[in-house]
Amino acid sequence: MGPTLRRIILWVSGLLSAFFIISNLWIWSAGWGRDLRNTPDRIPQDAVLVLLGLDERDEKTGKLSECFKLRIEAAAQLCRTGKIKLVVTSGLNSQARTMADRLREAGVTTPIVLDPYGWRTLDSVKRAAAVFPYATIIYVSQGWHCDRALWFTDRISTNQYQALSYSADFGYEPTAYFNFLRDFLAKPKAVIDWLTGSKITTTVDVADGYKVYL
Repeated sequence: MGPTLRRIILWVSGLLSAFFIISNLWIWSAGWGRDLRNTPDRIPQDAVLVLLGLDERDEKTGKLSECFKLRIEAAAQLCRTGKIKLVVTSGLNSQARTMADRLREAGVTTPIVLDPYGWRTLDSVKRAAAVFPYATIIYVSQGWHCDRALWFTDRISTNQYQALSYSADFGYEPTAYFNFLRDFLAKPKAVIDWLTGSKITTTVDVADGYKVYL
């Protein structure tokens, strides 16, 4: 390998590393001062809770996901404040319905709608921003995921100052650390998605797609 090629490889590696680090710091900063988990008195009245999707059980082992369980617990806690007027469970169709089922089992009586087209965080955010342009939206997930949702909201919606989060505990199972590392890669992907036009995954318009949970 010649010195010129080595320099090119070093430059490219350095630029990619810088992009990854800057993307993570930029998106992480979106959550500063916007997580209400430890300041429930700041929760606005009549907010819309958007619960971001996750499989209830590990696809391979069938084991209950601790991250999923903790998200349900956080959403239920938030609903118990009496300040949430509507819950949106967003993810794949099975995820959205299962999360709604578990919230009801946890005693949540707040009205629930399903977003079965929230296939990615970007999709969940764009649909919520389109359907509830004047509402305060509170995202519920682990903190690293909430930051990404808040960052997307700031980029694509004029509703950015009314988007907040209520983070679930991180958990200690191995998959929790895997999800955290995966999000380290998802943050640069989020920046790329934004730079390329923030296109949603499905063909269903962002103003449509919600289903009433019965």
